[in-house]
Amino acid sequence: MQQNGQIWITKSLNERQRVCVQNFGLSVNEIPLSTLKFNHFPECIPSASAWVFTSQNAVKNLPEISFSGSVYASGNQTAKALMEKGFEVNLGANETALSLAKKITEDGVKSVVFFCGNMRRNELPEYLAKKNIELTEIVVYQTILSPKSLQIHKGDALFFMSPSAVESFAMKNEFHSEINYYSIGETTAEALRNKGVKKINTAAEATFEAMLKKYTS
Repeated sequence: MQQNGQIWITKSLNERQRVCVQNFGLSVNEIPLSTLKFNHFPECIPSASAWVFTSQNAVKNLPEISFSGSVYASGNQTAKALMEKGFEVNLGANETALSLAKKITEDGVKSVVFFCGNMRRNELPEYLAKKNIELTEIVVYQTILSPKSLQIHKGDALFFMSPSAVESFAMKNEFHSEINYYSIGETTAEALRNKGVKKINTAAEATFEAMLKKYTS
């Protein structure tokens, strides 16, 4: 396809994703606006009837251990990462954390351990607290913002793969209406809406390839 303007990717791509870019015949600028630091996974995990994950980053250092309770995940990529470690996974009606919190409540869960990052969003913990579900949070990775000023022009496309990237971008840039915004999922789209962005192109599924398909469609 004919590429219109520059494409700015706000995270570092892996080799598979770079090949995907080439397969679409596109050229992109990789400008990571945050980095991740993974904590050691705790050896002693508090007892609970369910484990909850809202990011595949929280699964990365999860050891291959058995758990007799229920495991919940928001997003197909997070669920896939858990299934690769041998867990059966319960999903919400859609890929948002709020949808997952409602599913947990509907299933009658009384206590959960929530494996998350230091910049986790509030929707799931707040909803579970309102429903009097006991919640223990374990921070298993840190998101470190690294904001940069980008020389973006009219017609360029900005790809966001996380709410933290939106926050980092906002620290040194403005959101202009003549820029095309692409979101990997609804949670990231909501972060963009909170910054005043009106038109957001959200991928059909939460993958980088789906974002590229959205751009080229």
